[in-house]
Amino acid sequence: MRSRADLAATFHRAMPDRVAQATDLWLGYEQGQSGNLPVLRRLLHTLKGEAHMLELAACGDLAELAETVIDAVRGGGRPTQLIGDSVLGALEALGLLSASVGEEAAPDLHAVKETLRAAHAELTSGRSPAGEPAPPPAPMTESALPPRLDPPAVLDAEAVGARVHELQRLHGEREVLQRRLREAQRMLRALLVEIDPRGGTDRVAERITKTLGYGAEIERLLGAVRADWSSNEFASGRALGELDEVVRAASVVRTERLLNQVSLAARSAARMLGKDVEARVEGTGLLDAAVERRLEPVLLHLVRNAVDHGIEPADVRARRGKPARGTVAVTVVQTDAAVRVEVKDDGGGVDFARLREVLAEAVPGAASLDDTALIPYLFAHGLTTSRSVGAISGRGVGLDVVAREIGALGGQVRVDSRPGLGTTILLVVPKNLHGEEVVPVSCGRFRCAVPTHAVHSVMLLDELLHTSDGPRVRLTSGPSAELVPLYALGAVLGDGGQPEPGDAALVLHHAAGLFAVSVDGYENPRLCALVRSEELPWSSPLVRGVAPTADGEAMLLLDVERVFACARQAPREAPFAAAPESKREPLALVVEDAPVARELLCGILRALGLRVEEASDGREGLARARATPPDVVLTDLEMPYMNGLEMVAELRRTPALARVPVVVLTTQTTATHAQNVAALRGLGVRAVLSKQRFVEEELRRIIAESLGGA
Repeated sequence: MRSRADLAATFHRAMPDRVAQATDLWLGYEQGQSGNLPVLRRLLHTLKGEAHMLELAACGDLAELAETVIDAVRGGGRPTQLIGDSVLGALEALGLLSASVGEEAAPDLHAVKETLRAAHAELTSGRSPAGEPAPPPAPMTESALPPRLDPPAVLDAEAVGARVHELQRLHGEREVLQRRLREAQRMLRALLVEIDPRGGTDRVAERITKTLGYGAEIERLLGAVRADWSSNEFASGRALGELDEVVRAASVVRTERLLNQVSLAARSAARMLGKDVEARVEGTGLLDAAVERRLEPVLLHLVRNAVDHGIEPADVRARRGKPARGTVAVTVVQTDAAVRVEVKDDGGGVDFARLREVLAEAVPGAASLDDTALIPYLFAHGLTTSRSVGAISGRGVGLDVVAREIGALGGQVRVDSRPGLGTTILLVVPKNLHGEEVVPVSCGRFRCAVPTHAVHSVMLLDELLHTSDGPRVRLTSGPSAELVPLYALGAVLGDGGQPEPGDAALVLHHAAGLFAVSVDGYENPRLCALVRSEELPWSSPLVRGVAPTADGEAMLLLDVERVFACARQAPREAPFAAAPESKREPLALVVEDAPVARELLCGILRALGLRVEEASDGREGLARARATPPDVVLTDLEMPYMNGLEMVAELRRTPALARVPVVVLTTQTTATHAQNVAALRGLGVRAVLSKQRFVEEELRRIIAESLGGA
């Protein structure tokens, strides 16, 4: 369990990202994106709850004041210059509060709070504090607004139904064709009987006549079937294509909206930091909506980091002979199977000397590693080369988050950085999550696959070069041939073995370059449907999905970055080995959308000896409870998709969960709070606790009572 101090440190480390996100949401709202307000309100509500639970009263009170202003705007208040200044000032103050942790002089929040109160009074009274009508916010020029996009497509049920009906009709036609083929097969067997020489020499003329008749009829039947089958296949393919287009139009989005947000984030970060930065956004592509949702925070983080951590101050750029204006360019390129997104800046690049200094204590021999070998360490959690903490970056929350999110999509992150010249980060993500193009491989008792976009090439091993760092394989001939590390995939998976001449090998991309794995064999790339690892009843760090095969078996989709990391380590227990059974401990389900608050609660419960499952909203919590009934439930009240009150009501309607003890934690202070508490009491909850006055011992006591002293 992490201590409360550790969780508070996590809260403060995440604050710059949250402040930047909230700033972008408000700026987007000022440009006409009204849907940003509920998201901003949810973010402030989460900050408030986490801050109060961690006893960070200054942050909690400030977030609560900002939340009241947003609520007033959502209630119909007219946003003015004062409103905008108060919200942006509160967000900036939240960032300063987290940045000043441990310092003697905390920022003075009096003026910020007074501005928020004045803004709230203006919104709720319908007039400015001076009594004059509130002026509307200054209109923005057309060039400053992001382009208006068409609303997302929705699934056309009538169009889908028509195409499904057509496919059903074509399937019926194919059944008729199958019967005609069976008739032709029966006639062919009869023909073979007639021409069998063992049948004797009598009735030769009659048998020849029958043979010619059977042959002519079979030829006619097969010709007709071939023509009809071709027509049916063409019509089926067209109907399937049209159906795919209808479904794809509903689930696939263009990247323009995402790139607009990226451009806005870069401008906002530059304005916050006082830097002269040009943000260039080029290209477009099509993405599954679920992919876009996970890609957005990654890109926003990368461009903010490039502006803050990459682009040098003006005086440094002048000394290096660079133009005063820095450049951050985001380029999107669509391929058949994936979307490639490149984030490139012309800043100072990774400070590899500083990175070696940071790694010196934890990584033996770090001082002797070349720049390429250092790049994988950039993905370590908590690592930063910055000597000071800024408003946006420098806290060690960086590429580890990016790599985790892109890895969850089945994509890859590749980094190329040159000191003094800038950094390029390439993201490769699949277009959709419903299927993926993979290269199937066989390796001992395992049937595996790797994403096609991660494969550089395939080869047969004719020569292995043995070095002090292990086997290497030569990619090309000649004196400048590239050598890449070579590993046995069987050894990585726990089957043992070493690469041998004559083996097949796949050359794969990883974050900083290439490596090769030897396999028993491989097949041509193909598209396959996947069951994601989070949906499986078991897990392995090397596997991110399973694809069913035609023979009823399963193919393991490997995480290439994890394979590389595991291959570099010493041999250990097979990643797929089953864990020994242990005595069952009580199971607690924590349903909380605020991540730090959720981790705090989970840590408390684990310290009590409970097993813990987590959910980030009521809908997910209900599904987890129904799948594995818990012994106790802790839930927030105000959550997206399904709130705590609705979830508890659904639990009580489920016979297996009707008597599960429930404890509710909330920050609600509105007039409806008392009504919600009364409703929860009516549903038999054990306790309703306030996050603002959170007492850990009280929660421990209630949990112990709920479990009967367990």
